[in-house]
Amino acid sequence: MLNSNTPIRFLMAAALCCLVGAALADVRELEWLELMPEEEATAWFEESAQIDHSGFSAPESFQSFRTIPELDGQKVRIPGFVVPIETDGEGRLLEFFLVPYFGACIHVPPPPANQIIYGRLEDPIPMVNIWDAFWMEGTLNVEDVSNDTADSAYTMDVTRLELY
Repeated sequence: MLNSNTPIRFLMAAALCCLVGAALADVRELEWLELMPEEEATAWFEESAQIDHSGFSAPESFQSFRTIPELDGQKVRIPGFVVPIETDGEGRLLEFFLVPYFGACIHVPPPPANQIIYGRLEDPIPMVNIWDAFWMEGTLNVEDVSNDTADSAYTMDVTRLELY
């Protein structure tokens, strides 16, 4: 049923869709190799391809903290696997590494530091299943973090962590 408010409601709905689309467009979707300089990504990929292993892992001899400065402060979204680092008193997740492949930092050697993102959640969330892949979204920072598990050349102030 049409009434005199129908055109206004339609225009408001269309405007809302445009605003939501623009907000989503502000978030850049990254692939892992975009986090390292191109010549390094090529060398790392070629060295990885020569390793005989079951499942993918980084070459143990390859380590780099070289980053892409233009990514600092950008809102991005990237898929990966969660390696829990810190929880609150109730076992909820606060801080973690996001890594490009399952088992990194746990079952196999960690990838280079510029292939690990240290994620910080403002509010803790229930612990996630480390077997699942996730989309992580937030503000990416060029910042070194080191602990007993691994080294990271990037951090992220995480606004969203959702199943891939």
